[in-house]
Amino acid sequence: MGDPACWLDQLCPACAAMLEASEAGALSVICWRCGATIHLGDQGPVVTRRQD
Repeated sequence: MGDPACWLDQLCPACAAMLEASEAGALSVICWRCGATIHLGDQGPVVTRRQD
């Protein structure tokens, strides 16, 4: 039914907000909307810590 959108790996897995650009070589980023810490790996973004 088509190729997946090329920007899906730039969304926060916890709240679906578009993640801000990370620093070059950064391994994680904090979501501006929900505060979750997102690990940026080879398999796409993964939540490693949620803001409570």
